[in-house]
Amino acid sequence: MRILLFTHKSDIDGLGNVVLAKLAFEEVDYVLTETYNLQTEILDYLEKGKLYTYDKIFITDLWLESPALTKVANDQKLNNKIFVFDHHKSALKTDYKKYSFIILKISNEFGLCSGTSLFYEYLIQNKYLKKENTIIYEFSELTRKYDTWEWITKYQDNTPRELTLLFETVGSHNYIDFMIQKLSNNPTSKFSFTELETLLIKNKIKQVRFKIENYAKKVIYKEIMGKKAGIVFIDYEYRNDLAEYFRQNKFDMDFAMLIALDDGSISLRSIKEDIDVSVIAEKMGGRGHPKAAGKPIFNKQKEKIIECLLESKTD
Repeated sequence: MRILLFTHKSDIDGLGNVVLAKLAFEEVDYVLTETYNLQTEILDYLEKGKLYTYDKIFITDLWLESPALTKVANDQKLNNKIFVFDHHKSALKTDYKKYSFIILKISNEFGLCSGTSLFYEYLIQNKYLKKENTIIYEFSELTRKYDTWEWITKYQDNTPRELTLLFETVGSHNYIDFMIQKLSNNPTSKFSFTELETLLIKNKIKQVRFKIENYAKKVIYKEIMGKKAGIVFIDYEYRNDLAEYFRQNKFDMDFAMLIALDDGSISLRSIKEDIDVSVIAEKMGGRGHPKAAGKPIFNKQKEKIIECLLESKTD
């Protein structure tokens, strides 16, 4: 069976789906992309006829929008082979129920869902993976806990964060290889890190601590939609750690706006419990969850940033 997977490139929830797919199927091609690039990627594959060469097509941890959504929905050859797994609250406001290939679930009896947990559930139900393989389940749960922040809000378990630190250290493809090797060799053992992985994680923790303490000194405060935002220009990989630093140290802000020019995106993170940043993100052309959302920096905005930087000093 030939599989094509489109998934989020920027976090372990997106990459977790690649790991699961490669464990479940023999032949897997995958595309790592951002939400705002997905539509272009799908249309390109569609126009070149490449989608038709696969037996199943999975879209995980991303949402499909028109015109790509409409074209896929109206193509009878694709209707039975494409599956979209989405867990973003923002998608509830769409007419997703009219599309049989969209599986949207925000939470279940275990807690909040993630892209990886939804895909794992599908693979188990359809017997592509064995439920008895407990280490794969544990990997799925660790990924879900980090993506939903239940690792800290519910379980006080640092392992999910350490998994992310490992990903940020070794990169996407090495992370996928590490996890496949770990999950393939010991199907009923407990998930644990090797000595090398533990060393890499410890070194990364030191690096992160140094970075976020410096970023925290450069906060710009501004009122946005009646809320106090703490704005910082950062490297994308530190967005979640900096937001958690703000929470733990009780910074005087309602939410953090973390601008990552290296990734071309803006991440929004709630600092106070009653702030829903998905609402703010939607007003800015983005989407996400109540506690974590984001938006791309559009080309016109990039041009304006360049214009501002090129302005002569007037003060």
